[in-house]
Amino acid sequence: MNTTDTADATNRTDTVLDDVTGMLVEIVGEDFLLDVEITGDTTFSEDLALESIEFVALAEMLQKRYGDRVDFAAFIADMDLTEIMTMSVGTLVAYIEGRTGAVRPEDLAR
Repeated sequence: MNTTDTADATNRTDTVLDDVTGMLVEIVGEDFLLDVEITGDTTFSEDLALESIEFVALAEMLQKRYGDRVDFAAFIADMDLTEIMTMSVGTLVAYIEGRTGAVRPEDLAR
């Protein structure tokens, strides 16, 4: 992957991360996130303290934004409780990129 490809992939990741961050701000409130910087390493449970109803709200927002391409319920259906509790924002961003074509197939091979 050359420098331009790397920059493009970073920009795509940043765009999806910005989308997810905006959704999380809407769900938990901007005041709650004053002390939390949302990055790819931010966890939904430990860092953001998301509850199940908030996961439902996130799933609805993802559906509205990305349509049928991103099915959050199906994504977490194969995870055990520990995987869900320790899931990071970056894991969700990578899933969204893969489902929406935000990542080219050659990027996934690397």
